[in-house]
Amino acid sequence: MDYRKFSEKYYIRLDQGDEIIASLAALCEKEGVTAASVQGIGGCGYAAVGVFDPDAKAYRRQEVAATLELISLDGNATVFEGRPYLHLHASFAYHDEQDEPRVLAGHLLEAVISLTGEIVLTPADGVITRRYDDALGIRVWDFRD
Repeated sequence: MDYRKFSEKYYIRLDQGDEIIASLAALCEKEGVTAASVQGIGGCGYAAVGVFDPDAKAYRRQEVAATLELISLDGNATVFEGRPYLHLHASFAYHDEQDEPRVLAGHLLEAVISLTGEIVLTPADGVITRRYDDALGIRVWDFRD
């Protein structure tokens, strides 16, 4: 991973083998980013996404290991229990075993760069924390203070 900061935005290049969420969390930790929006594109070799099942309070996980085009990465960076927390959604285009075009999309659980990733992190002036909501089974923005 390498990055530059221009006009308060971070322009991030992820390299082969970089895991997206871990890389962005490391940058947020290093730079002290406590609230930000995230957008990106790139090429991956593996991705896992999920759709949250509110009855089971768990993500229904889908994984693909293939040549994946990251066509959309969108989300935010906040803080949960004192550490950076990335909430990202992603869409990937790929071809299945029969060479049919497919899309993999949902809440990003994990993705590994195979070519490059180009991500823009736009910090906000402030801190957004999260708390676990037992009724929902997810971490939500915490505006109680």
